[in-house]
Amino acid sequence: MSGLSLSYSSLSLHPHAHLCFPVPPMSTLRRLTLILPLPLRRRFSGAAAVKQDTSVWTPTPISVVEPAAESLFHVAIDISDAPDLAESHTRAGQFLQLRIPESPKPSFLAIASPPSHATTAGEFQFLVKNIAGSTAELLCALKRGDVVELSHVMGNGFDIDRISPPEEYQTVLIFATGSGIRYKETPVL
Repeated sequence: MSGLSLSYSSLSLHPHAHLCFPVPPMSTLRRLTLILPLPLRRRFSGAAAVKQDTSVWTPTPISVVEPAAESLFHVAIDISDAPDLAESHTRAGQFLQLRIPESPKPSFLAIASPPSHATTAGEFQFLVKNIAGSTAELLCALKRGDVVELSHVMGNGFDIDRISPPEEYQTVLIFATGSGIRYKETPVL
């Protein structure tokens, strides 16, 4: 912390005084807050706490929106023009955010299709519960070709590599909260 030195004796501001100098970088603020008296520490801690949306949104068209069950819809989104997005889906159980221009906030959706489907078929599939007044309701009303925006794929997914030895566990059931569970039987070779 070269060039900056403060002590309790040299820093005597009125509790309602405003600091009138440029705010230093966050790394300096973190170190600086450790030596400041509590009232000033509170002022500095909020000075650099500006929330920024760092998400990268990828516009993608809808492939399919069709009823799957009562108040549930099968939604497929074409990601063939977004290979980085397809490749980032590496494990079952991962999710992403979807936003629609008419909706004030994005919706978190679990990806229902297996990771290999994203790269081979070029689409993500979802099972979406239609809830009145939500982003999901707007999504379920869209048609083929309508454009939505997807965030990057998030989450660690299910760590099925920890099932050992895999040949002793022919069937594995994974239960999670959400709209539904997609079941696909895969023969063990």
